[in-house]
Amino acid sequence: MDPIEELKLNLQEKEYPYFDDIDLKNLLLVNGNSVNKASWRGCLLKAASDDQIKVGSIEVKSSNKDYWNNLAAIYKADYEAEQAVLNPTKPTTGYKSMMGRADEI
Repeated sequence: MDPIEELKLNLQEKEYPYFDDIDLKNLLLVNGNSVNKASWRGCLLKAASDDQIKVGSIEVKSSNKDYWNNLAAIYKADYEAEQAVLNPTKPTTGYKSMMGRADEI
């Protein structure tokens, strides 16, 4: 799937339009072309926007701010899981009770 189309789907642009295609491309670019990270940030931007959009005599209420923040948390977790797979680190368990000597490094 095209990343822009996936981003539109994640941000529910059909139901709650907020970004145009150029904004979505820039959102992807700024977030390292990661759809999950761009989705996370896009949801945060939607949460920060006004609850009501008024154009002339047409009034459209956006969805709840909490909804976008909860959705952002899901995409943040997905992004962090994606990064954990891409950048595996050695797992640490327990406590480090002894330090090595500085001159042994």
